[in-house]
Amino acid sequence: MKILKKYLLMLMCLYSSIVLASDDISQREKQLATVTGQPRIDILNELANFYEESAPQKSIEYGKEAFELATAASNQPVIAMVLNQLGVAFINAGDYDNALNSLLKSLAVREQIGDNKAVAETFINLGITYWRLSDYEKALDYCFKALRLYEAVNYSEGIAKAWHNLGIIYDIMKDHDKGLEFLLKALRLREVLGNKEAIADSLNNIGIVYYYSGEYQKALEYYSKSLEIQKQINNQKGIAKSLNNIGFVYNDMEKYDEALKYFTESLKIWQEIQNSFEVANVSNNIGKVYIALQQYAKADFYLRQGQVWAQKKGLKSKDFLSENYELFSNLYAAQGDYKKALEFYKDSADLISEIFKEKIQKIASIQTRYETEKKQQEIELLKKENDIKQLQLARQQLRQNSLLGGFGLVIVLAFVLYRLYRLTKKANFVLAEAHAAIKIEKEKADKLLLNILPYRIANDLKEKHYTEPESFENVTVYFSDVVGFTKLASHLEPKALIDELNEIFTAFDNIIEQNHGERIKTIGDAYLCVCGMPEPNPHHAQNMVRSAIQIVHYLTERNQHTSLKWQIRIGIHTGSVVGGVVGIKKYIYDVFGDTINTASRMESHSQPMKINISETTYQLIKDEFSVVDRGMFSVKGKGEMKMYFVEPDLSEIP
Repeated sequence: MKILKKYLLMLMCLYSSIVLASDDISQREKQLATVTGQPRIDILNELANFYEESAPQKSIEYGKEAFELATAASNQPVIAMVLNQLGVAFINAGDYDNALNSLLKSLAVREQIGDNKAVAETFINLGITYWRLSDYEKALDYCFKALRLYEAVNYSEGIAKAWHNLGIIYDIMKDHDKGLEFLLKALRLREVLGNKEAIADSLNNIGIVYYYSGEYQKALEYYSKSLEIQKQINNQKGIAKSLNNIGFVYNDMEKYDEALKYFTESLKIWQEIQNSFEVANVSNNIGKVYIALQQYAKADFYLRQGQVWAQKKGLKSKDFLSENYELFSNLYAAQGDYKKALEFYKDSADLISEIFKEKIQKIASIQTRYETEKKQQEIELLKKENDIKQLQLARQQLRQNSLLGGFGLVIVLAFVLYRLYRLTKKANFVLAEAHAAIKIEKEKADKLLLNILPYRIANDLKEKHYTEPESFENVTVYFSDVVGFTKLASHLEPKALIDELNEIFTAFDNIIEQNHGERIKTIGDAYLCVCGMPEPNPHHAQNMVRSAIQIVHYLTERNQHTSLKWQIRIGIHTGSVVGGVVGIKKYIYDVFGDTINTASRMESHSQPMKINISETTYQLIKDEFSVVDRGMFSVKGKGEMKMYFVEPDLSEIP
């Protein structure tokens, strides 16, 4: 039995080390038509391994057939190896739910067999899955588990791999120092081992750390070393990746000719390899360079080429498309077409939101699966309890026959109880992990919902799945827009423009929140907020005027320290408002009514850095703020309306 187990473990390690050259692919696929049994499983697994990165769906197809055959043959080591391979293919396909399912099943078999080296390999892949799900704590935990096992069996290549992955995860978490520490340790060990492909991989990832740390010369140094080794071993994928990374550095250094040179070389290789995603990705990068060079026709060509390649083989990458749409937004903004720029920017933001929601759904599906497994385990436990009762009856009968037989039954019973204890402990551990992951994702989802909707409305949607529109009688509405926005925007890069608006509107949000108001929405440079809804507030008018004063003060102070001077017009009116959630697929809390229109009219009749209020608002705040009577104005759709400027002094600014 021990000899058979040793043979099976050696066989599993042999399978996991097989790497197929591209020249053999056609021959291997032809052989599938003539072989059965174990040889067929071997070929299927080799093909799954070969296609795991370049064509993950094909890898999954081969892996599933290999799993069915291995299961039919009851070959446990091969079943575990195939499940691990399937998990890797699912990771590359972005199907993290199935990746976790396959890897955890593989882990259970490998732990039962007792092969620590194989268990560590699965730990590494589980770590990769969780870092793709942005659950970095779990990712680190699994990689450290793998490291301890590799150290226990003194497997140097595995130790280097664990260090390498830990370095990448810490770098993603923006702990660049710790990331660099682990990556350098992995590099030194790999240099001792002499695996050039692994050395090149370490050099490349060290370059990534330096790139994101802003140390461009260091990044170029390590990227170039990686490229040199990739060329020595003729690794076309590695060459293309290194070229693309070097292009990134030169682009950030604004050396656009150099960036184009490296991006173009990378693109040529990916086109020859027929890797649709990477062609689309590098096309995006080239489009970005041409936007910076103001060669808009070429930028448009490469961005559209990226979309064509992304769809060539049915590839649906929301990550790629969100970036592509953002670049199109920058392209149109650079050409002064702000309407199209805003459309693409919204499309990009919608995709990012969808990606986040999908992650939540995947976590939810993981929860569902574990709940199902928990129920199945409970059924199994009941069966075991019934077996125990039968054993107890048998023990009583055996006692009557012989003391020795009774002693043997006690041993069997103890073994069953021990197995039950281990099963229950393991099930509780798995469930605890799943619940923890779900709790984290639920908190993220709740936070996102509260960023979109008022607190009470968000609670209604979570608890009742709907919210009724409401009418509010005493609401003060604030409306502002930027003076000369179109002219300002035409002199700014799209990213700089968005960054400026984001900084200013974030400051507005903080001021409004401090004064118990609620920001409703922004439309380009326009900003709309209210006080007195959805929660009534007896000081709605005073709070909103105080917010306006603080906003003017904030911009005045900011303009003294920045080269770009922002000025706004503010209009405020008080009255009744209807509020409710608009839409089914994309929730938006919006406000309606004549009060909104009147606030907008107050804004359009205001002046730069002035707060223009209506007669209604004036009557509510006249005893608390300095106000100047402006007289009567003709307002479109309203007739003659009396207006006032709020004239604050420094004492009125908290």
